[in-house]
Amino acid sequence: MTGRRIALFLCVLLATPAALSAQAPAGRPLSAADIADMTTLLRLEDTRTLDVAELARMLKSAHPEIRRRAAMAVGRINKPEGAPLLTAARADADTEVAGAVVFAAGQLKDAASVAWLSDVLRSAKHAVPVRREAARSLGKIRTPDARTALYAYLSSAVVGAPEALVAGEALLSSGRFTGPTDLSALIRWTASTDSEVRWRAVWGLVRLRDPGAVPTLLKLSSDTSPDVRAWAVRGLAIPAPTAASRAGGAPPPPSFDWSPVDRAPLAARLRTALADSDRRVRTESLRALTSHDDDASVAAILSAIDSNDTWISVSAVEGLGRFQARAAQIVPKLMTATAPNRPEALRQAALAPLVSLAPDRAIEVAAALTTSHSVAVRSLAVQTLSRLGDPARAKLDELLAATPALKSFVPPPADAPRPQRPAPPARAEAEYKRLVEQWIVPDYNGAAKPRAIIETPRGPIELELFAGDAPLGLEYFIRVVESGEIVGTEFGRLVPDFVAQQRPIREDVTLRDEVTRRGLTRGNLSWASAGLDTGRPGYTLGFTPQPHNEGDFTTLGRVLRGLDAMDRLEFGDKITGARMIKK
Repeated sequence: MTGRRIALFLCVLLATPAALSAQAPAGRPLSAADIADMTTLLRLEDTRTLDVAELARMLKSAHPEIRRRAAMAVGRINKPEGAPLLTAARADADTEVAGAVVFAAGQLKDAASVAWLSDVLRSAKHAVPVRREAARSLGKIRTPDARTALYAYLSSAVVGAPEALVAGEALLSSGRFTGPTDLSALIRWTASTDSEVRWRAVWGLVRLRDPGAVPTLLKLSSDTSPDVRAWAVRGLAIPAPTAASRAGGAPPPPSFDWSPVDRAPLAARLRTALADSDRRVRTESLRALTSHDDDASVAAILSAIDSNDTWISVSAVEGLGRFQARAAQIVPKLMTATAPNRPEALRQAALAPLVSLAPDRAIEVAAALTTSHSVAVRSLAVQTLSRLGDPARAKLDELLAATPALKSFVPPPADAPRPQRPAPPARAEAEYKRLVEQWIVPDYNGAAKPRAIIETPRGPIELELFAGDAPLGLEYFIRVVESGEIVGTEFGRLVPDFVAQQRPIREDVTLRDEVTRRGLTRGNLSWASAGLDTGRPGYTLGFTPQPHNEGDFTTLGRVLRGLDAMDRLEFGDKITGARMIKK
């Protein structure tokens, strides 16, 4: 999927001291007082209580693990008033603690820390993991001077192996900014011999949506690395002036004029890339091709609808709604795509372009989809009918009369109050202590991490869970696994080359985010969220890294084995079994 080199790179990253929290035992035993401090920190994080006195005390603890966790807590509590605590902790000599302080400054989006973070990023006296974290934090802060700091580093650092890990993170952070900039600061890194650095440079260029990057992206679309090619072909799309961002894609272009760009060579390269050996490259080429409207490109898109690979067929239909002038050519093909013998992923994806190109046919298709075995498809069908005007509403009323169970999918009126899900239940101090002793302390001492297996129609997926980093989320996950509640949960959102996301397991709980320094890498286990502390389980598996979401999602675990099964997941697949692996 992402190539062997990304696996090697991530292995190096995971082995880097202090790159991730609680990776190895600190070597210093924890006393009863230390465990009590950990218990207090977990309670403060869970309740989002900024107890300045307690946090200040623990940031001066004799035990580095308490200082590290206290710094992480300031970031997780996520209140601006915590910034002075971090300022006082900047001089901590312990690398793990220093990395946590830098992480927390980014979580707080503390603009006053930009100059200090810039110094950390550029100074060789700081450990590489701390400098990496500084690059990531600058991307989270997103102020103009944070961008200036990143570009100053990227413009001056030597392109080579010693800076690869730091530069790679700075390149990803650069992609969190939009608007005109000095492209040369990014382009110089595309000459790196390290494909991991090259794809990150390409990612940053694509996120800018600056036509000045097109010649570089066109060249790199033939790179030897499939990771580089996949991101480069994405940048060969011609953005519509008001195009919204696709999940995981580039933000809308701010003010660039794409009219002088010669589309023909871009479209030709994308058509060639449809035969690439890598699935990701084929998928992203097809998505980009839907922004080109020449005859040969449209013919290639329509042909791709017949693919047996739903990443390809779904990507083909998703962008067809923009071709209003070609409706007569496209609509029959879309109707074929919605036939009962076609995959549910394709049938539901074809509905949106039909709404745009042929609303009458969309009513017909939506009505048929209300009988789908997929809960997600039935919901989409009912919601589509509720939005398509009087004829569609009349059809929906007819269907509701015949099948009352469909009423649960009817959206509430626009002015109806949104139902509030309750916050997590209050925990007693004894409960926090149990969580610390059961999960955090063993993880600190080097115990094997908990593992689970979820069974899917595509094969088993084994998950490693980050007990020391996300004990609250871990507890909930174990509960829904051991109770069997997760079984039968449908993957009701599957975005090719982005995520596979389950529908909610429960509707009555809001999960507390426990953001860490682990990063949202390929195979990441997280949960659906609209922002910090808004999440609910269904769980989400990431097909690709998601650097644009850093700082906003909990990394609960990762796929340890079964990435091939994850890659084969289809829209509508259900969890058929789940169990914790007993030690």
